[in-house]
Amino acid sequence: MAKSKPIGLVLQGGGALGAFEYGVVTELVEQGYQPVAVSGVSIGAINAAAIAGAPGGDIAASLKRMWDTITLPDVPWWPKAQQADLSMLGNPPFWRARTDYLDMASWTSYCDTSPMRATLASHVDFRQLNDPHHVRIGVTATDLHTGGQVTFSNFMFGNVRDDAGNHKARATTLGPEHVLASGSLPPGFPPVQIDDRLYWDGGLFSNTPIDALLNLLTPDEIAHLPIYVVDLFPTSGLPAPQNMVEVQSRALALQYQNRFWADYGGTAELGEFLEMLDGVALLAKGNPIEHTPAFRWLQRLHALKNVRVISGAEVVYGKDHDFSPYGVGQRYAAGRAAVRAHMEEAAVPATLARVA
Repeated sequence: MAKSKPIGLVLQGGGALGAFEYGVVTELVEQGYQPVAVSGVSIGAINAAAIAGAPGGDIAASLKRMWDTITLPDVPWWPKAQQADLSMLGNPPFWRARTDYLDMASWTSYCDTSPMRATLASHVDFRQLNDPHHVRIGVTATDLHTGGQVTFSNFMFGNVRDDAGNHKARATTLGPEHVLASGSLPPGFPPVQIDDRLYWDGGLFSNTPIDALLNLLTPDEIAHLPIYVVDLFPTSGLPAPQNMVEVQSRALALQYQNRFWADYGGTAELGEFLEMLDGVALLAKGNPIEHTPAFRWLQRLHALKNVRVISGAEVVYGKDHDFSPYGVGQRYAAGRAAVRAHMEEAAVPATLARVA
């Protein structure tokens, strides 16, 4: 049997678009890759929980079981491509519309997400999920009291960045409430209380939880571990919107797009950024600054050289709530195809790729 190839995963939020992640991860696993560290936000947190808490360690089966559960039943007499909006009426294993209309004046959400709490509890092995020797996992949420992001994880290497002002990290025992908090997008879903704090969807702060993953890595993984970022909201190279539906689609994509490279000068200048990190390390050698959390965090950014991005298709407005069998199946297949295309492209030598 071929030895599995360890990888890290960064999974974005995007509602039903998360079926693309389902396809990506299934294809990676079937090609022999093994997630050892995964961070997720919103639907990405649900996928991450299904990965880290896969019963028996069978990731593909766990993801399939989760998505089979939250995908709506097919309506035989309704055209398959037109069933996208049926989830607006509710998705029984995920959420249900509120009916306490006499209390409407004090509502802070339109839906009740207790069904997803039950789905997570029954589908995810949380004992396994909380074992960092199996898979290290972090899920992110937005703290309503500070407006900043909080990562809940089953592991952090040396607490290297447990408090960065607007981004705090907590190693804790994760339960369904942490995953639910990560995906509590207002105004549809209510905030989730953990201890004495309320949390909303982590994608409101950042939809690409790369920082959360970096806190999970060992020093050797910083140098060598391939990290796959699944980008559900590509925006580069797209034509200008031509109608109001396209305007809404682009606005949504811009809101949740991958801003990962913006902090590091873009992919073209990543080499210069890494050279700068090496220079800082040389200057700091023997200096007390070497032992500060800020310096240790900078050195973790060397892992950026290992990032590979797998992008979905241009977002179409409304598809983020399309949990129909047709829509989920289309995005699942697209995720698998995107991995195969990525691997084929990666196998082409750089000189040949430039000629082509």
